[in-house]
Amino acid sequence: MITLTIYPESFGEPSASPFCTKALCMLKATGLAFQIDESPDPRKAPKQKLPMIEHDGHIIPDSEQIREHIEAAADHDFNASLSDEQRGIADAVTRMLEEHFYFAVVADRWANDANWEHVKKAFFSDIHALLRPIITRSIRKQALGQLNGQGIGRHSEAERFGRASRDVLSVKSVLGDKPFLFGDAPTAADYTAVPMLRASIATPVPTMLSDFIRSEDKIMSYLERGKEALYP
Repeated sequence: MITLTIYPESFGEPSASPFCTKALCMLKATGLAFQIDESPDPRKAPKQKLPMIEHDGHIIPDSEQIREHIEAAADHDFNASLSDEQRGIADAVTRMLEEHFYFAVVADRWANDANWEHVKKAFFSDIHALLRPIITRSIRKQALGQLNGQGIGRHSEAERFGRASRDVLSVKSVLGDKPFLFGDAPTAADYTAVPMLRASIATPVPTMLSDFIRSEDKIMSYLERGKEALYP
């Protein structure tokens, strides 16, 4: 039995983290038996991040390492139908969303004061009321410092939007008129794209980025199909 540890459900998504939702959806697709352990605290994880899985005494962190592990365990290739060229494009889309777009979503949640109030309530309500203001201020300061170090935190919301909206349009171009990014059935890139884009529109207070995604009918239809096909 595989144990998948993820952040709890939040903002109408299976997990607060699109990486956790990705791992959850991929596990579901393989048919492997698994159970879910929800935790708001990643400090005991090997990389102090979630998701992670425990399987046969081994702990595997990181959604891409989890994908590799469960593909081997289930003898299942999410990209079996793709050509080498398509696999390259799929990897590029995945890296664009996970290593660039994601940080715009985090900034919309943590750097936006209105959204931060919702994030604070959703993520840290278990902290004692007297300690919560002190602890959450410290956690937010650390998160904003990480965004600043990554680079996206140094940009205004309009500048972040200019970059992230191009990511959305790139996904739209790859999608074209197909149900999923590479055809009639989901492949690995869809398991990243759907949770990642949905994380933006799930952000409680609308932002430039979430409004833009909602204005793109083709993307919204894709996200609805993806939720129906991939989510538990």
